[in-house]
Amino acid sequence: MIPRFSLTRPRTLAEAFAAHRAGDGDAVYFAGGTELLQVMKMGFAQFGVLIDLKAIDEIRGLEVASDSRLRIGAATTHRELERSPLVRESFPALAALEARVANVRVRNTGTIGGNLAFAEPHSDPATFLLACGATVELAGPNGRRELTIGEFLLGPLFTAREPDEVLVAIHIPMAAPSTGRAYDKIAFFERPAASVGVALTVADRAVRNVTVAVGSLTEVPTVVSTAGAAFRGAEATEEGLDEPVRAAIDAFGGLDIVADLNGSADYKRHLAGVLLGRAVRGA
Repeated sequence: MIPRFSLTRPRTLAEAFAAHRAGDGDAVYFAGGTELLQVMKMGFAQFGVLIDLKAIDEIRGLEVASDSRLRIGAATTHRELERSPLVRESFPALAALEARVANVRVRNTGTIGGNLAFAEPHSDPATFLLACGATVELAGPNGRRELTIGEFLLGPLFTAREPDEVLVAIHIPMAAPSTGRAYDKIAFFERPAASVGVALTVADRAVRNVTVAVGSLTEVPTVVSTAGAAFRGAEATEEGLDEPVRAAIDAFGGLDIVADLNGSADYKRHLAGVLLGRAVRGA
Protein backbone atom coordinates (compact mmCIF):
# COMPACT_ATOMS: atom_id res chain seq x y z
CA MET A 1 0.00 0.00 0.00
CA ILE A 2 1.15 3.53 -0.81
CA PRO A 3 0.23 6.13 1.83
CA ARG A 4 -2.03 8.97 0.74
CA PHE A 5 -0.38 11.72 -1.33
CA SER A 6 -1.44 14.68 -3.43
CA LEU A 7 -0.66 14.93 -7.14
CA THR A 8 0.00 18.08 -9.14
CA ARG A 9 0.67 18.44 -12.87
CA PRO A 10 2.45 21.71 -13.72
CA ARG A 11 2.54 22.95 -17.31
CA THR A 12 5.77 24.96 -17.02
CA LEU A 13 9.05 24.69 -15.15
CA ALA A 14 8.15 27.78 -13.14
CA GLU A 15 4.96 26.07 -11.95
CA ALA A 16 6.97 22.93 -11.08
CA PHE A 17 9.44 24.94 -8.98
CA ALA A 18 6.57 26.69 -7.19
CA ALA A 19 4.88 23.35 -6.43
CA HIS A 20 8.12 21.94 -5.07
CA ARG A 21 8.65 25.00 -2.88
CA ALA A 22 5.08 24.75 -1.57
CA GLY A 23 5.70 21.11 -0.68
CA ASP A 24 8.11 22.30 2.01
CA GLY A 25 10.50 19.35 1.78
CA ASP A 26 7.78 16.73 1.25
CA ALA A 27 7.55 16.98 -2.55
CA VAL A 28 9.25 15.03 -5.31
CA TYR A 29 9.36 15.31 -9.10
CA PHE A 30 8.60 12.36 -11.38
CA ALA A 31 7.88 11.63 -15.04
CA GLY A 32 7.29 7.92 -15.72
CA GLY A 33 7.22 6.93 -12.05
CA THR A 34 8.23 3.31 -12.66
CA GLU A 35 11.02 3.47 -10.07
CA LEU A 36 9.49 6.02 -7.67
CA LEU A 37 6.21 4.19 -7.15
CA GLN A 38 8.05 0.91 -6.59
CA VAL A 39 10.18 2.33 -3.76
CA MET A 40 7.13 4.01 -2.25
CA LYS A 41 5.20 0.73 -2.36
CA MET A 42 8.07 -1.01 -0.58
CA GLY A 43 8.22 1.72 2.06
CA PHE A 44 11.76 2.84 1.20
CA ALA A 45 10.64 6.44 0.53
CA GLN A 46 7.52 8.48 1.25
CA PHE A 47 6.42 11.84 -0.14
CA GLY A 48 3.24 13.78 0.52
CA VAL A 49 3.32 15.66 -2.83
CA LEU A 50 4.12 14.09 -6.22
CA ILE A 51 4.84 16.55 -9.04
CA ASP A 52 4.17 15.00 -12.46
CA LEU A 53 6.41 16.67 -15.07
CA LYS A 54 5.08 15.01 -18.22
CA ALA A 55 2.91 17.96 -19.29
CA ILE A 56 5.88 20.37 -19.49
CA ASP A 57 6.70 20.82 -23.18
CA GLU A 58 10.31 21.85 -22.53
CA ILE A 59 11.27 18.42 -21.20
CA ARG A 60 9.79 16.47 -24.10
CA GLY A 61 10.79 15.89 -27.70
CA LEU A 62 13.78 14.91 -29.81
CA GLU A 63 15.78 17.16 -32.10
CA VAL A 64 19.25 17.78 -33.47
CA ALA A 65 20.04 21.19 -31.98
CA SER A 66 22.04 24.00 -33.59
CA ASP A 67 25.16 22.79 -31.77
CA SER A 68 24.92 19.45 -33.66
CA ARG A 69 23.98 17.49 -30.57
CA LEU A 70 20.92 15.30 -30.21
CA ARG A 71 18.69 16.87 -27.58
CA ILE A 72 16.47 14.36 -25.80
CA GLY A 73 13.79 15.81 -23.55
CA ALA A 74 14.07 14.12 -20.16
CA ALA A 75 10.41 13.03 -20.22
CA THR A 76 10.93 11.09 -23.46
CA THR A 77 10.01 7.45 -22.89
CA HIS A 78 12.24 4.51 -23.69
CA ARG A 79 9.67 3.37 -26.25
CA GLU A 80 9.78 6.73 -28.03
CA LEU A 81 13.56 6.50 -28.28
CA GLU A 82 13.37 2.90 -29.48
CA ARG A 83 10.94 3.79 -32.29
CA SER A 84 12.15 7.28 -33.28
CA PRO A 85 13.27 7.48 -36.96
CA LEU A 86 15.77 10.20 -35.95
CA VAL A 87 17.37 8.02 -33.28
CA ARG A 88 17.35 4.92 -35.48
CA GLU A 89 19.13 6.78 -38.26
CA SER A 90 21.63 8.89 -36.30
CA PHE A 91 22.07 6.80 -33.11
CA PRO A 92 21.23 3.20 -34.04
CA ALA A 93 23.07 1.81 -31.00
CA LEU A 94 20.86 3.92 -28.71
CA ALA A 95 17.69 2.70 -30.44
CA ALA A 96 18.89 -0.91 -30.09
CA LEU A 97 19.72 -0.37 -26.42
CA GLU A 98 16.31 1.12 -25.69
CA ALA A 99 14.58 -1.83 -27.37
CA ARG A 100 16.13 -4.09 -24.71
CA VAL A 101 15.37 -2.00 -21.62
CA ALA A 102 13.42 -4.06 -19.05
CA ASN A 103 10.05 -4.95 -20.64
CA VAL A 104 7.43 -3.32 -22.85
CA ARG A 105 5.42 -2.00 -19.90
CA VAL A 106 8.46 -0.19 -18.50
CA ARG A 107 9.51 1.10 -21.93
CA ASN A 108 6.06 2.54 -22.59
CA THR A 109 5.99 4.40 -19.27
CA GLY A 110 9.53 4.93 -18.04
CA THR A 111 11.53 7.93 -19.19
CA ILE A 112 15.21 8.35 -19.92
CA GLY A 113 15.40 11.32 -17.54
CA GLY A 114 13.78 9.38 -14.73
CA ASN A 115 16.15 6.48 -15.36
CA LEU A 116 19.20 8.72 -15.01
CA ALA A 117 17.84 10.70 -12.06
CA PHE A 118 17.07 7.53 -10.10
CA ALA A 119 20.68 6.36 -10.62
CA GLU A 120 19.93 2.65 -10.29
CA PRO A 121 23.34 0.98 -10.68
CA HIS A 122 21.88 -1.80 -12.85
CA SER A 123 20.38 0.21 -15.70
CA ASP A 124 21.17 0.58 -19.38
CA PRO A 125 21.33 4.15 -20.72
CA ALA A 126 23.94 5.69 -18.41
CA THR A 127 26.78 3.39 -19.50
CA PHE A 128 26.22 4.03 -23.20
CA LEU A 129 25.72 7.78 -22.68
CA LEU A 130 28.96 7.93 -20.68
CA ALA A 131 30.87 6.34 -23.57
CA CYS A 132 29.31 8.86 -25.98
CA GLY A 133 30.35 11.92 -23.97
CA ALA A 134 26.74 12.91 -23.25
CA THR A 135 25.69 15.59 -20.77
CA VAL A 136 22.57 16.32 -18.74
CA GLU A 137 20.90 19.74 -18.47
CA LEU A 138 19.46 20.71 -15.09
CA ALA A 139 17.17 23.64 -14.34
CA GLY A 140 16.20 25.02 -10.96
CA PRO A 141 14.93 28.19 -9.32
CA ASN A 142 18.49 29.55 -9.32
CA GLY A 143 19.30 28.89 -12.96
CA ARG A 144 20.60 26.18 -15.28
CA ARG A 145 23.71 24.04 -15.50
CA GLU A 146 25.08 21.22 -17.60
CA LEU A 147 27.02 18.23 -16.25
CA THR A 148 28.70 15.25 -17.84
CA ILE A 149 27.24 11.85 -17.02
CA GLY A 150 30.30 11.20 -14.86
CA GLU A 151 29.75 14.42 -12.91
CA PHE A 152 26.02 13.75 -12.54
CA LEU A 153 26.11 10.17 -11.22
CA LEU A 154 27.77 10.21 -7.80
CA GLY A 155 26.81 6.79 -6.42
CA PRO A 156 24.03 4.20 -6.22
CA LEU A 157 20.70 6.10 -6.16
CA PHE A 158 22.67 9.35 -5.70
CA THR A 159 23.20 12.17 -8.21
CA ALA A 160 24.41 15.77 -8.25
CA ARG A 161 20.83 17.03 -8.83
CA GLU A 162 19.57 19.32 -6.09
CA PRO A 163 16.10 18.39 -4.74
CA ASP A 164 14.47 21.43 -6.37
CA GLU A 165 16.18 20.94 -9.75
CA VAL A 166 14.54 19.30 -12.77
CA LEU A 167 16.50 17.19 -15.23
CA VAL A 168 15.42 18.95 -18.43
CA ALA A 169 17.32 17.22 -21.24
CA ILE A 170 20.12 14.90 -22.27
CA HIS A 171 22.54 16.08 -24.97
CA ILE A 172 24.53 13.58 -27.06
CA PRO A 173 27.24 14.73 -29.51
CA MET A 174 26.75 13.47 -33.02
CA ALA A 175 29.33 10.85 -33.94
CA ALA A 176 32.39 12.18 -35.77
CA PRO A 177 33.20 10.76 -39.23
CA SER A 178 34.42 7.15 -39.13
CA THR A 179 33.24 6.80 -35.53
CA GLY A 180 31.13 3.88 -34.38
CA ARG A 181 29.29 3.36 -31.11
CA ALA A 182 28.00 0.16 -29.59
CA TYR A 183 26.52 -1.20 -26.38
CA ASP A 184 26.08 -4.75 -25.17
CA LYS A 185 24.93 -6.34 -21.95
CA ILE A 186 24.13 -9.58 -20.21
CA ALA A 187 20.93 -9.23 -18.19
CA PHE A 188 19.32 -11.27 -15.44
CA PHE A 189 15.86 -10.42 -14.04
CA GLU A 190 15.45 -7.69 -16.71
CA ARG A 191 18.43 -5.70 -15.41
CA PRO A 192 22.03 -5.78 -16.67
CA ALA A 193 24.46 -7.96 -14.75
CA ALA A 194 27.30 -6.44 -16.78
CA SER A 195 27.34 -3.95 -19.64
CA VAL A 196 29.88 -2.26 -21.89
CA GLY A 197 29.58 0.87 -24.04
CA VAL A 198 32.19 1.72 -26.68
CA ALA A 199 32.87 4.71 -28.91
CA LEU A 200 35.61 4.05 -31.46
CA THR A 201 37.13 6.01 -34.36
CA VAL A 202 38.93 4.43 -37.32
CA ALA A 203 41.30 6.25 -39.67
CA ASP A 204 43.50 4.66 -42.37
CA ARG A 205 42.30 1.21 -41.30
CA ALA A 206 43.66 1.74 -37.78
CA VAL A 207 41.82 2.33 -34.52
CA ARG A 208 42.33 5.82 -33.11
CA ASN A 209 40.31 7.32 -30.28
CA VAL A 210 38.51 4.77 -28.11
CA THR A 211 36.29 5.21 -25.06
CA VAL A 212 35.28 2.14 -23.04
CA ALA A 213 32.63 2.47 -20.32
CA VAL A 214 31.43 -0.36 -18.09
CA GLY A 215 28.19 -0.57 -16.14
CA SER A 216 26.64 -2.79 -13.45
CA LEU A 217 30.13 -3.72 -12.27
CA THR A 218 31.09 -0.78 -10.08
CA GLU A 219 28.84 1.49 -8.02
CA VAL A 220 28.44 3.88 -10.95
CA PRO A 221 29.14 3.51 -14.68
CA THR A 222 32.87 3.98 -15.20
CA VAL A 223 35.16 4.93 -18.09
CA VAL A 224 38.13 2.55 -18.13
CA SER A 225 40.76 4.72 -19.81
CA THR A 226 43.44 2.02 -19.80
CA ALA A 227 41.09 -0.31 -21.66
CA GLY A 228 40.47 2.30 -24.33
CA ALA A 229 44.20 2.99 -24.66
CA ALA A 230 44.86 -0.69 -25.45
CA PHE A 231 43.15 -0.31 -28.84
CA ARG A 232 44.88 2.80 -30.17
CA GLY A 233 46.82 2.06 -33.33
CA ALA A 234 45.46 -1.47 -33.70
CA GLU A 235 44.51 -2.70 -37.15
CA ALA A 236 40.75 -2.36 -37.56
CA THR A 237 40.15 -5.98 -38.57
CA GLU A 238 38.82 -9.02 -36.74
CA GLU A 239 42.33 -10.43 -36.34
CA GLY A 240 43.88 -7.07 -35.53
CA LEU A 241 41.51 -6.54 -32.60
CA ASP A 242 42.18 -9.87 -30.89
CA GLU A 243 45.29 -8.86 -28.95
CA PRO A 244 44.01 -5.36 -27.97
CA VAL A 245 40.80 -6.94 -26.63
CA ARG A 246 42.85 -9.26 -24.41
CA ALA A 247 44.95 -6.31 -23.17
CA ALA A 248 41.83 -4.24 -22.52
CA ILE A 249 40.26 -7.07 -20.53
CA ASP A 250 43.38 -7.12 -18.34
CA ALA A 251 42.65 -3.46 -17.56
CA PHE A 252 39.39 -4.54 -15.91
CA GLY A 253 41.50 -6.17 -13.21
CA GLY A 254 41.95 -2.77 -11.59
CA LEU A 255 38.22 -2.18 -11.18
CA ASP A 256 36.62 -2.43 -7.76
CA ILE A 257 33.81 -4.70 -8.94
CA VAL A 258 30.83 -5.18 -6.64
CA ALA A 259 29.74 -8.79 -6.12
CA ASP A 260 25.95 -9.18 -5.94
CA LEU A 261 23.13 -11.58 -6.77
CA ASN A 262 24.30 -11.55 -10.40
CA GLY A 263 27.63 -13.14 -9.51
CA SER A 264 31.04 -12.80 -7.95
CA ALA A 265 33.46 -10.04 -8.91
CA ASP A 266 35.51 -12.49 -10.99
CA TYR A 267 32.44 -13.76 -12.83
CA LYS A 268 31.21 -10.25 -13.62
CA ARG A 269 34.71 -9.28 -14.79
CA HIS A 270 34.61 -12.26 -17.16
CA LEU A 271 31.19 -11.19 -18.47
CA ALA A 272 32.50 -7.68 -19.10
CA GLY A 273 35.41 -9.08 -21.11
CA VAL A 274 33.07 -11.04 -23.38
CA LEU A 275 30.90 -7.95 -23.85
CA LEU A 276 33.91 -5.75 -24.59
CA GLY A 277 34.92 -7.96 -27.51
CA ARG A 278 31.39 -7.82 -28.91
CA ALA A 279 30.99 -4.08 -28.44
CA VAL A 280 34.34 -3.14 -29.96
CA ARG A 281 33.66 -5.21 -33.05
CA GLY A 282 30.13 -3.81 -33.22
CA ALA A 283 31.44 -0.25 -33.03
